[in-house]
Amino acid sequence: MAIDSHMHINTSVLENMPKYIEDINKNHSIRSVINVGLNSTTSEESILISEKNSKFYSAVGIHPLYIDSQDIHCLYRLADNDKVVAIGEIGLDNSKANFKEQRKYLISQIIIANKLHLPVIIHSNNSNKLVIEIFEKYVKPEYGCVFHCFQPEIEALKYLVRNGYYISFAGRITYKNAKKSIEVAKMVPNDLFLVETDSPYISPEPHRDEVNNSSNIKYIISKLAEIKEMSYEDIDRITTENTRRLFKKIR
Repeated sequence: MAIDSHMHINTSVLENMPKYIEDINKNHSIRSVINVGLNSTTSEESILISEKNSKFYSAVGIHPLYIDSQDIHCLYRLADNDKVVAIGEIGLDNSKANFKEQRKYLISQIIIANKLHLPVIIHSNNSNKLVIEIFEKYVKPEYGCVFHCFQPEIEALKYLVRNGYYISFAGRITYKNAKKSIEVAKMVPNDLFLVETDSPYISPEPHRDEVNNSSNIKYIISKLAEIKEMSYEDIDRITTENTRRLFKKIR
């Protein structure tokens, strides 16, 4: 049974949220999902969903594109819940020019995660090198880290592997032009990779350009099985074990 290690179900991105929740609850091939917050509002909503649905866990954090008027200290309150397994998603995004402010938020949230003994989920849009610089100059995650929907860079990968940080693969690895992602997948040790859908975004083939959902995790697992020349069952088992090792509060 697979774990979708990163997805988004909240009212700001989905019109028919109850159906998505019901579909996950009824899908016997999905063990658990981590519903990831983007700001204080969606983090709060994720917690409420996880409290009502046993398959759902939460990550709470302030995404770099949502930092305007956000109180970082709310994370202490939000994370005080058994179903909250991580601080995230947090990170840097070069599509906006406010890198100084993004960096401040990232550093502060890693510090909070370390104080709370929680791993972090990193968003890094063309910013792997800059995030790594923050790790080296300011603060490192002390309780685990995953670069979600990893943008393939070999030097960044080498650093993450040396530090025991995780790489998460999403729908893009199924695309025909995913040569760099495939190269990275071959290099990632079997104990350091996860699978995710990032739904409702980044649908894999053969559902590209459709609204994504957690049931599509099977296509990502299948592609990784092909790349690593392993069985579907082995990739399913390995990624489930890895996810539970990183996010220790998942039962």
